[in-house]
Amino acid sequence: MAKKLNFDQGEYKEAVKFFRQKINLPTKKWNDLEGAMHTRAFTVAGCMRDDILSDFRNAVDAAISKGESLQDFRERFDDIAEKWRASDKNFNEKMKKHGYAGWRSKVIYQTNMLTAAAAAQERQVRDPDLKGVFTHAKYVCMMLPTSRDQHRLWNGTVLPVDHPWWDKHSPPNGFGCLCEKEFISGYEMQVGAERETKAPTPATDTTNIGENWDYSIGEADQGVSWASERAEVQDKLKKRIYWEDVPQKGIWNTSNNSSLNLPVETDEKFAPDETINQSNFVDNLNKLFGKVENGISTVSFKDSLTNFEYVTRIDADFLADHLKGKGKARFANLPMYAETLKNPSEIRIKFMKSLKTGKSAIRAVFWKRFKYGKKNYFVEIVNDSGIGEDFRLYTSYANDDKAGKAMTGTVIYQKP
Repeated sequence: MAKKLNFDQGEYKEAVKFFRQKINLPTKKWNDLEGAMHTRAFTVAGCMRDDILSDFRNAVDAAISKGESLQDFRERFDDIAEKWRASDKNFNEKMKKHGYAGWRSKVIYQTNMLTAAAAAQERQVRDPDLKGVFTHAKYVCMMLPTSRDQHRLWNGTVLPVDHPWWDKHSPPNGFGCLCEKEFISGYEMQVGAERETKAPTPATDTTNIGENWDYSIGEADQGVSWASERAEVQDKLKKRIYWEDVPQKGIWNTSNNSSLNLPVETDEKFAPDETINQSNFVDNLNKLFGKVENGISTVSFKDSLTNFEYVTRIDADFLADHLKGKGKARFANLPMYAETLKNPSEIRIKFMKSLKTGKSAIRAVFWKRFKYGKKNYFVEIVNDSGIGEDFRLYTSYANDDKAGKAMTGTVIYQKP
């Protein structure tokens, strides 16, 4: 019996949340992004137009949140593909091939549905209220005619949830792979409903895993408490290095392309305002950033010359807590932060991994330089996956060298 993919039981909230925290990223090839970064980015291989990528995203969102079927998605795909064909000769030629549209639409639908379902399950078992309940996991192969031979051999493998084998072998393990990871409670293990087995292959052996599928969706999305115990990260943590850049391929190949020649903003209306404090923070956020609705302030930036557009959603409570900090509060700098988001000199994309937890992040980094009196401010605003759930700001650097070292990543916008 073929495995059902659509969420016809209604909205699967963890799957919806997982999908909606992603940002749209154009790619030229299917393997432009390192595997784990797909937990943070929505991509359609070869799609470089923002409007078409957004159309595909809306179609996938409808499938995940409303339970639309593959046939529903294919109807949407056909309409989107017509727009894409008109502006892309290569895609137009591919669409002329018999069966291509059916194959391509299935790959997009299936890949997003399977990964959203896997991420949702991982989020559920990682709920703090369920800590310690699920002690083991089992590899389940559907045993279909299309199942890979090696995946059949892995069927029934039962290992502790923190076993390193899952770091590379958590399903799905390739395009079209319908394998699942079934979580087992400590009680089930105690009463003998399941028995622990040995790992069928070395933990680092990825021979029978598809390119860019050798990662744990749960770890990349939510992180794990035992990641910091790994020997290979201990030295870095001792040096207070908590996040590291993750190199990508193709157009997202990140390298240190620092450019400190940012224009200097001196307009006094953006200067630090000492009258802003925690008590009037929300009023000033409404005035400087945008009206706070349901705890979120939305800031839109669009360059009239290049038509580049970027929208940032800010968690007001998170930002207030961040600015309060452990040392001197930084509420006075709010005008500079707002201007940096509304009129940045530069925006970069950075691909990061937490050494403490293994969690992946794609960060949009806004840069702007200010000078008031004798003081220089290199303002850096960082938000994970475009949502602002890890809204970090660095407001002043002692010298150009320190700021330059922080300016890594791929430039997606520079002020003309």
